[in-house]
Amino acid sequence: MNKLLIILGVVIFSTATVAKQSYELGGGYNYGGLVGVTVNQELSSNVEIFGGLGVGMEAAGYVVGTKFWINDNARLTLNYGTNCHVSSTTWTDYEGLNVGIGYAFGGKEEGWAFDLLLLDVSDCNAATSSISSDSAVRLALGYRF
Repeated sequence: MNKLLIILGVVIFSTATVAKQSYELGGGYNYGGLVGVTVNQELSSNVEIFGGLGVGMEAAGYVVGTKFWINDNARLTLNYGTNCHVSSTTWTDYEGLNVGIGYAFGGKEEGWAFDLLLLDVSDCNAATSSISSDSAVRLALGYRF
């Protein structure tokens, strides 16, 4: 329930301001699960906050975070949300902190964007017997409009 309130708060905040707003539709954990959509709200010329909903293996996933634009195309991302799945008898989604670096071909305007993310998957590893490491590197690909 708290997760839902956080997501709703971000969406309400983002629609109540007059700053520039954009959206991204894509696949990967930067979009709240396997695939999803994010709403980006510009706070300054270099900083955006975002929230999104996605499709996980078990249920709907979520993501809430911030993007720091290094220049017109490169960005650093920090977010928290659905970032791994474990299957025993059924699928279970887990959340964690994600950090990454990305590149948007159209900059902050319309165009393709990708992010290389380092995920904290320690909760997934605690739920399974095969532990490789407490972090994983994943790629997220989306379209910004």
